[in-house]
Amino acid sequence: MSQDLSFRRTIGLFGAVMIGIGAMMGPGIFALPGEVARLVGPLGIGVYLLVGVVTLLTALSYSELGAAIPIAGGGYSFTSRTLPRPLAFLTGWFFWIGNTLACAMYAVIFAITIRGYFWPHASLAVIALTTTLVFAAVNFFGGSEAIRIITVMNLVELAVLVGIAALGLSHVSAPNLRPLAPVGYGGFVPAMALVYISYVGFELITVASEEIIAPGKTIPRAILITLFVATGIYVFVVYVMMGTTRHENLAGSDVPFILMAGNILGGWGQSAAIVATIMASLSAFSVTLGASARVLYALGRDGHFPSTFARLHPRFRTPHIALAVCAAVVAAFAASGIVRFVASVSDFGYLMGLGVVNYAVFALHRRMPNLRRPFTVPLYPWVPLLGIVSCWMFVPFLEARSFALGGALTAAGAAIYLTRPENRRRAAAALPAARDRLTSWIRSLGREHMRVLIISGGRQGRNIADRLLAADDYRLVFRAAEHQITFVEEDEARCRELEQRYNVPVYQGDGTKQDLLEQVGPDNVDVTIAASEDDGRNVIAALQARRLGMGRVMAIVQDPEYVSLLEEQGILAISAPWATAAMVENYLDRPGVAELFEIGSGVASLVSVPVPETGPAAGALIRDMAIPNECVVAAVIRGDRFVVPRGDTRVEAGDYVVLVGPAEAVKKAQKMVAGEG
Repeated sequence: MSQDLSFRRTIGLFGAVMIGIGAMMGPGIFALPGEVARLVGPLGIGVYLLVGVVTLLTALSYSELGAAIPIAGGGYSFTSRTLPRPLAFLTGWFFWIGNTLACAMYAVIFAITIRGYFWPHASLAVIALTTTLVFAAVNFFGGSEAIRIITVMNLVELAVLVGIAALGLSHVSAPNLRPLAPVGYGGFVPAMALVYISYVGFELITVASEEIIAPGKTIPRAILITLFVATGIYVFVVYVMMGTTRHENLAGSDVPFILMAGNILGGWGQSAAIVATIMASLSAFSVTLGASARVLYALGRDGHFPSTFARLHPRFRTPHIALAVCAAVVAAFAASGIVRFVASVSDFGYLMGLGVVNYAVFALHRRMPNLRRPFTVPLYPWVPLLGIVSCWMFVPFLEARSFALGGALTAAGAAIYLTRPENRRRAAAALPAARDRLTSWIRSLGREHMRVLIISGGRQGRNIADRLLAADDYRLVFRAAEHQITFVEEDEARCRELEQRYNVPVYQGDGTKQDLLEQVGPDNVDVTIAASEDDGRNVIAALQARRLGMGRVMAIVQDPEYVSLLEEQGILAISAPWATAAMVENYLDRPGVAELFEIGSGVASLVSVPVPETGPAAGALIRDMAIPNECVVAAVIRGDRFVVPRGDTRVEAGDYVVLVGPAEAVKKAQKMVAGEG
């Protein structure tokens, strides 16, 4: 019965934005500006602004993934459907680290606030432990009322935060902002890495994808509105904090926002700031603890971890075992009482996980080229590639002990993952594949980058583009820039398909017409490939390209009679339809021996040779053919059939004979089959 239940789509644009704002506007803005002031002084205003700009790269990636795959689960769901299982597991584990340690940070901020203003001699560890137990119980029992209470708390927090900053604007003093960088610029990047956690939250919109109305439009809009609004609020609040209070005083406080509110507005301002800090801490704590438990639950449900983590309580239907584990980890880290340390470890998890989600955009384009994407990342592939860099570049600048602890937690997760025999088999199988991909990429670095014009976006043209752009997901990131593809296609529907599938320039029109090829520009093309299904059109298009001087020109032809005509004009004719894409790639990499495939790094070569009617091979048995002893017939292609070669197999005119052997022996056999000597 439960399998038939599904989410109801009841969340519109405003509701989705509220999810994002509520998740982003956590207690970090109440505490972390003090650490930023210590690292860079008033320059912290620029830190918050630049982090918002950098985060936009990842937000755009989330927008495309969320619109194209509107299913609950967010970043982990995206990677589980686009990337290999071990990588999907690591993404989920990184998000678990980020969520769990963020929860611990919220507990620390709450404990510091309580001790500082209500219970001076209390133990931070005791307050954090008590808070964890209370909200673990809240999440255990569940209840929709808790969501409403959290929403009200978030709105009150936001009103107090913006209201106090607006009232404090008139108290900004220019001397407080000078010098802009009193402690130098060395702490700028570490400060960006530290506050990145404050910008995490917009991605939680995608967790509720199955409850959002018209997700293809709503999710991208909600993500971008959330990021722009939150960034604006952060920069405004930090500007007021730095402009009203000396950076030395902010740096010496664990709750700098409360300090600032008390200085400029007196007791009532301080009280309002205290209430807002408590509300922000508790609401964010409850939401994040629940999210952390559900990530751990999902890892168990999907077979990455032991199934024990995927158990639901029989009465309350909550992941009670996963919740207990998360609560224990939160309490342990919160007991440290150090905001920066806990925030830094949380940042490690988020930054690593978000980097992998950016990479999932490449996998989405490669594995699901025909999947409709209501929102497309602009400037692909640069935006997701820079998104990966922008996330992972901050990791080395995190606090040294948190960097080490984050690595240890990653290793611990991998160890738990490998306890399952099935996971060990997958990991063992992935190592040789990863090695081969790395080797292929290293070899590709020495290849010449070419601008390739493909005339016709039909089956053959798409096969060639697929071959030239990437051989697998890993090479796609690096190899997409090796050959820059441009299409000429006459059919409008096919043009739209090419734009969606490859994100490359597409000229609509007849590729046999000189004026259209002139629009493409001879100076913009290194190689032209006429690849339609019609031999005649390919011949005309290739001749036109040759006349315009468009670099190397190739034509795909089925009829061997066209070969001599094309070769007389300096055009390479490829007449092996079953191996066209691979032969084109081989030609671009090794133009001197275009017809040969290299096997075993040059130990042997493979060639397909058409059998002419007047040649000595037509009608001959394979055992009677005068081919060198070092060379063998590997296959005979007869129309749409693959013929296994035997000694008594008779070769017919029109067949394609596939020869394998050392390059010199293959060339001799090729001439014999083709009747050239």
